[in-house]
Amino acid sequence: MKRALVVVDYQNDFIDGSLGFEKAPLIKENILELLKSFDGDLLFTFDTHYQNYLQTREGKNIPVLHCQDQSLGHKMPDDFSPYLQRARKIFKKESFGSLDLANFIKEQDYEQIEFCGLVSHICVFSNIILAFNAALNSKIILHSKASASFDEDLEKAAFKILKAYGVEILL
Repeated sequence: MKRALVVVDYQNDFIDGSLGFEKAPLIKENILELLKSFDGDLLFTFDTHYQNYLQTREGKNIPVLHCQDQSLGHKMPDDFSPYLQRARKIFKKESFGSLDLANFIKEQDYEQIEFCGLVSHICVFSNIILAFNAALNSKIILHSKASASFDEDLEKAAFKILKAYGVEILL
């Protein structure tokens, strides 16, 4: 079976940096366990911003500098290095969702696409919706124990919407 695991934005700035939150470091081992045991393509997204971030639509709504390209906050924790080296593809994205990721997925004919990472109701949600539309016949799975949000209510709402779309939410 042709499968992919997408790790969304598990970057230092979301873990313990400028937008860090309590639950983010708690999912690290769950993500690493998925990576260690996964038999398929590894795909990673990196939230990536530049000097003009505060002038962008996102920057006006989330006015906190984060994930500046090439900064420590932009990087993933060191334990992820072996998996990044093994990655089929790494996507830098300037918005919540990655059109490049969706276009890549559209061309791959994956039977199953699995997701984990940060932030559940924002970037993880956005990329699942894009994949859902790019891969019409793929089974899509979200690993809820390997995803986190700073807002439990919004996370629950996002999971409920994803479930209504037919996304399998693994507990």
